[in-house]
Amino acid sequence: MELRNDLPMETSQEQGTMTRRQGSAFWRWTRRIFGALAVAAATVIVLGLAAITIGPKLFPYQALVVRSGSMAPAIPTGSIVFYRPINATDVKVGDVIVFSEPGQPNTKVTHRVYAIGTGAQGKYFVTKGDANGAPDDWQIPAVGKGWKAIFHLPYVGYILFDIQSTYGRLLLLLIPAGLLALITLWEIWEGRREDSSPAP
Repeated sequence: MELRNDLPMETSQEQGTMTRRQGSAFWRWTRRIFGALAVAAATVIVLGLAAITIGPKLFPYQALVVRSGSMAPAIPTGSIVFYRPINATDVKVGDVIVFSEPGQPNTKVTHRVYAIGTGAQGKYFVTKGDANGAPDDWQIPAVGKGWKAIFHLPYVGYILFDIQSTYGRLLLLLIPAGLLALITLWEIWEGRREDSSPAP
């Protein structure tokens, strides 16, 4: 008895076409996912840069990048620290404040208030970095208003600090653009290969 199979069989050409279509769909989804991630990352970076550059000019806070380990582990190196204004009379022992280093007005120091003393010129703060073995040598006058740390974002400052450099901004533009271009070229190549395949 002869057995016949009248069911249609897929040819190798049809299988190849299906495989190419699946590959093309994969790259389309890859590009979409990567594009969404790139937009999200760029948005976070732009918001971070705005928070430390533009925000303090519009709202009553300050944001600085910590570049030393004197406050570790509470505030790791590379953190972005956010500060709110505070009257000197409201500062307490244990508060973390930012101030200009005596003798170097352009250098900002973020340390904890170790003690509050009184001298001939009035009250002053004795400060100390958490990682340092002894208090700082200077005394910070406890007058007027200053800035108290309220929270920090660990390690984010490394990224934002590097991005602010010329090379960092260039890489921020070139790397995502290059990857998207490669995915697009692959899709074009896949589409042409599919179109050039002979009809079944």
